[in-house]
Amino acid sequence: MEMKPLTIALALGLAPSACTAQGLDIGKAKDFYVEDFNSENVQRCRATDVDLDNEQVQDFFTRAQLVDSKTLHDHYNFAPCYIEGVVTYEGRSCDWQIRAGATGQISCGGEVWLYACDRCAELFESKPTP
Repeated sequence: MEMKPLTIALALGLAPSACTAQGLDIGKAKDFYVEDFNSENVQRCRATDVDLDNEQVQDFFTRAQLVDSKTLHDHYNFAPCYIEGVVTYEGRSCDWQIRAGATGQISCGGEVWLYACDRCAELFESKPTP
């Protein structure tokens, strides 16, 4: 799957200030749940490109680092497909997305945190079919 960088902040509908300096304490996040897959280009980016289960989603956010929108734009590829779901954080229901380019976000209570994972390649490797 070939991906080209895009303006991540604009593509995600975020203003540059939408990401705060402090991220969520992922250790307090519970019950990551995968709800859906979406693709803006099904010929280039398919469900198999971001086929993570609930446990792998938690692993992604545990390994990922918090980044700002400029870093995300300048140093990471924007993938046109993603999985999304919900997570419980400090008693609140929050939304998350993980894109096939090993980037993600968590939205909670009007705040958005952006993540990139340089140590997650094996999570995105193709799995053998049974």
